[in-house]
Amino acid sequence: MEMIEMNEEKIRIMQMVKDGTLSPEEGLDLIESLGRHHKGESNHCPHGKAKWLYIQVNEEDGKNVNIKVPLSLVKFAGKFIPNEAKKELKEQGIELDLDGILSSLQDEGEMNLVEINDEDGKTVRIFTGIK
Repeated sequence: MEMIEMNEEKIRIMQMVKDGTLSPEEGLDLIESLGRHHKGESNHCPHGKAKWLYIQVNEEDGKNVNIKVPLSLVKFAGKFIPNEAKKELKEQGIELDLDGILSSLQDEGEMNLVEINDEDGKTVRIFTGIK
């Protein structure tokens, strides 16, 4: 079943390359990343570069949510930010350089980005990691 899902994902990526949504290099990077993920290989980078974005939500009653997203997927998802939204941000003086931000995050390795603790005992933590 997992192999069928991986093949469907590859077909979607190839279609996005064909449509011009992704460059051939970006498509290849995503397909290689899929292969590592489905083989269960570690994405540990020997140079200490971050590979993952983690989002954790922990509540006092024991309910927890843990999300682990490859930074390459975050970069890919940035391509879907509507041009109107980018234009609106630019008009407000905000230059959204998602590639630059993600490159900086990767280069920094493991680091805490955001930690929020509220009075009800809920903790939200966003951080990067190498594995």
